[in-house]
Amino acid sequence: MQEDLQAKSLEPIEDCPRSDMMFGWIEPKQDKNSSKCLVYILAIMVIQGSILLVLANIFLRARTPDFEIGSVKVRNLKYGNSSAPSFNFTLVTQVTVENTNFGEFRFDKSTGTVWCGSEVVGLMKIPKGIAQARATEKMKVSINVSSLWLSDAKNIRKNMSYGLLEFKSYVKLSGRVNILNIVRRRRNPEMNCFMKLNLIGKTIQGLKCD
Repeated sequence: MQEDLQAKSLEPIEDCPRSDMMFGWIEPKQDKNSSKCLVYILAIMVIQGSILLVLANIFLRARTPDFEIGSVKVRNLKYGNSSAPSFNFTLVTQVTVENTNFGEFRFDKSTGTVWCGSEVVGLMKIPKGIAQARATEKMKVSINVSSLWLSDAKNIRKNMSYGLLEFKSYVKLSGRVNILNIVRRRRNPEMNCFMKLNLIGKTIQGLKCD
């Protein structure tokens, strides 16, 4: 009887399974969860990268400021439309530099021209300045305009008989946009303006800048 009990006690116990058999079915679930976490992390990184690109395009992009004549007045107008047509006057202008960047725009002094037909009749001198971020810099600029610049004043006789003279102005600025000391870009805004001088009313009509 004792021999039978000893024999049974020496037999291997099969009722308790091995740890690898018991927990082997958990491993695929862990791998699946890890894969999901990796996908989520990558998706978040892609979204964050896209947001950063959009923000960089908005805040760090250096745009060319708008440059134009905001208003203009005529002073000291003198003219004659006899056999020797002539004119002499001063344009008092308000020049604006509108900076839409998130950084300042510093520009150097510049000299532009005023044209009557195909000839220059005046110079437009722009002082150096700074247009702050998201702001508009306004400058008062006076321009002396005279027919003495013309090679042949007779070409304007017909227009003067109608009481209107057409002029155009051109100026190019040279400056640099500085955004948070990260982005520095050179920008050269240009101004092309067209206007008509009413000789009788001594006013500017149809001012348009491109």
